[in-house]
Amino acid sequence: MSASMVFGFFALANGDRVKTFRTGSSVATYHCVYETTIQCTSGVVFPAMLRVYSPFNDVALPDNTVVFVSAKMSIPAGVPRDLILLEGISVVAVPGDPSLDNYEHSVPDFPYPMVVGLGSVTAPTRTLADGTSKAFDVLSSDYVRDTRMTSNVCCVFDSARPRWAKTPVPNQNSVVFYVGRFSDAASTGGLQVDLESIALNVGVVESKTSVGTSPSSVSKKRKFMAVAPKGGCVPVRDLKSPPTYSIKSPMPMN
Repeated sequence: MSASMVFGFFALANGDRVKTFRTGSSVATYHCVYETTIQCTSGVVFPAMLRVYSPFNDVALPDNTVVFVSAKMSIPAGVPRDLILLEGISVVAVPGDPSLDNYEHSVPDFPYPMVVGLGSVTAPTRTLADGTSKAFDVLSSDYVRDTRMTSNVCCVFDSARPRWAKTPVPNQNSVVFYVGRFSDAASTGGLQVDLESIALNVGVVESKTSVGTSPSSVSKKRKFMAVAPKGGCVPVRDLKSPPTYSIKSPMPMN
């Protein structure tokens, strides 16, 4: 049980459309491969390589195109000597001409990507030199470049901040789920992640119920819904008729 993913805006360069073959297969698959960077909150920048599936008649994006990326990743312990690899799940280009000075004006101010990981704590938690920051190393893996590859990160949180004051530290060999932003190279190898959220002692949890919401009709058709109907809505589907929606009243509070 392991995963290592990144979400955010990236600038691309030197795109190249390449042909690859999986082991034991003669069927060719095409990908576009780009140079890019991981920008850290400290101002440090690390080189990376993004690969994304390329459909028939696709062409590589021009240099300096900004894209929103969701990708699996591999962060080697030897960063920056060893290259960070990103395997694109979804890549959406910001429209416009990347050669224009005002091209990035429409891009949200979100230069530091979010990293999401599920992995094992490989060493006891330690206190850093400031006396309040806690750090622990996490090893995770994901399917990158047609094989399982690892990611090495050092997760850090400041116990002096009220939101982290009562957060227990994870045990060695336990499984954690973390969300954060890259801040720098880690002294123990890989990259340092400043935590935004963490779940400790992650295990398999089975649930027989599910809760969700579905879109309802609104006066103006939009791609994104900002306000849900009061009480929420659930789809009522008849296989012989189009889907309709019924509004459920909120459950009474005890």
